Amino acid sequence: MGIMPTGKRGTACRAGGQEGSTGQGMPIWPFHRSRAETDAGALLSAVTQASRRPELFGEDRVPDTMDGRFEVIALHGVLTILRLQSEPGARPLAQAFTDRLFSLIDAGLREAGTSDTAVPKRMHRLAGNFYGRLDAYGAALKDHARLEVALARNVWGLESHPFAGQLAQHVSKSARTHADAPISAMFAPEGWPAL
Repeated sequence: MGIMPTGKRGTACRAGGQEGSTGQGMPIWPFHRSRAETDAGALLSAVTQASRRPELFGEDRVPDTMDGRFEVIALHGVLTILRLQSEPGARPLAQAFTDRLFSLIDAGLREAGTSDTAVPKRMHRLAGNFYGRLDAYGAALKDHARLEVALARNVWGLESHPFAGQLAQHVSKSARTHADAPISAMFAPEGWPAL
């Protein structure tokens, strides 16, 4: 499933053929397709675990519903893709990660009882929502107030929410942590800051 845009909308990552390592003895690029597939699975596992942290959900937090869970995994997915976009040569990993993320969302819809005929339409809508969030959160990361409003609108459908400020701080902290660390840090759940 090729969800990551590559043509009209732009590329997922800067083109580049630079080689290097994480500085921790783990080479991470160039990402060959088979390596990207394997790494994408490990990365998605860490993103999923970070997205399921109980402290994110609750009555006064993100609703523990299908929509709420989508918002949280989309948020972590956006942070992952934004970090991969900044890494020369990471396009295959970004594509493989996105494919796996949307496969996970598709499977979640089916497990929740969405009919086979309704899944494609729902996935199309969710893909549009995801890329809207990629644009909105990417543009708002350096402006806390703007990020807080974007989160309130997307997560709760409101102009403001009591938890939006704390969630915006968490998102900003995660983005800073990942910007200052090698990509390999995102592969472990503990590489994602706690709330």
